[in-house]
Amino acid sequence: MNVTKKDLLFVYDVLLHRKIQRAGHELLTSAISLADRKFWLYPRTTEIEQIMKEHVNNN
Repeated sequence: MNVTKKDLLFVYDVLLHRKIQRAGHELLTSAISLADRKFWLYPRTTEIEQIMKEHVNNN
């Protein structure tokens, strides 16, 4: 199985990251980007995408 960027969500928003965590989803890893920004990497799922859409609409 090949994993591509289409299969992943790079989350740079700490509030969104916390919402995803509270919903019980596990992150793949966290890291610091080349631009010196922390991000959290999640698998792309319909549930996480829904959390992301709700977060964007509420903020």
